[in-house]
Amino acid sequence: MHLQTNRFPEIDLIRGLAVLFMLVYHFLYDLDFFGIAEFKLNSGPLLWAGRGSAFLFIMVSGTALSISYSRAHKKKPEIEGNTSPGIFPKYLKRGVKLFSLGLLLTGITWIFLPGQYIIFGILHFFGVSAVLAYPFLKYGKENLFFGLFFGLFGLYLRHRTFGFSSLLWLGFRPEHFRSLDYFPIFPWFGVLLLGIYLGSSLYTGGKRQFEVPGFASGTDISFKGLSSLGKHSLAIYFAHQPFFLGLFFLGGFIDPGIL
Repeated sequence: MHLQTNRFPEIDLIRGLAVLFMLVYHFLYDLDFFGIAEFKLNSGPLLWAGRGSAFLFIMVSGTALSISYSRAHKKKPEIEGNTSPGIFPKYLKRGVKLFSLGLLLTGITWIFLPGQYIIFGILHFFGVSAVLAYPFLKYGKENLFFGLFFGLFGLYLRHRTFGFSSLLWLGFRPEHFRSLDYFPIFPWFGVLLLGIYLGSSLYTGGKRQFEVPGFASGTDISFKGLSSLGKHSLAIYFAHQPFFLGLFFLGGFIDPGIL
């Protein structure tokens, strides 16, 4: 028996795990950034926790996009072999919303941390990828090959710099580039395409193709807690850093005058 809902609890659970990893990583990052404690964040388990969180977020986002597309496509089917124009504006609207939120974070961090404010962070990425993903949503296993291309080319660009900044959103890093958060299309769009592939194969037609024992009741406390985090991931993403900074200020670990 499945829950009578448009949401799949296992997706909220995975997204909730990503939120939990993010909270832990960013809390330790803040401790290190403000000199309260010292951690090795650029290598080892903590780096993998931070990147693992982003990987899960982006992959699950791709899966959710695929499910959303399948459901929307049923309501507005293809006309004469072309995708109905009524579907695309939904993804354009979502992309504009997320990119605008990313610009808001850019403005906030530019004011308080002008030396290394966020330039094309994860919200910028989600905004752009929500639109770029649209042509790929009709594909299935082909997205594995597309995703591999984006991933490998992104790894190729990773340790290279260029004398221009107009393509930094793609992954062409300009020299002396610094950003608190950076998720370029190469390689991260490849992770999104992996999620789209999983959505098309595991949730064909917007319906789960496998059983998830124990999820239907939703009575497990740990499950409900993680799922709740997943359902409110965007709000938590915006609120968690001000909350952490407030704790540090109230605890006397940070002088408000440094910001």
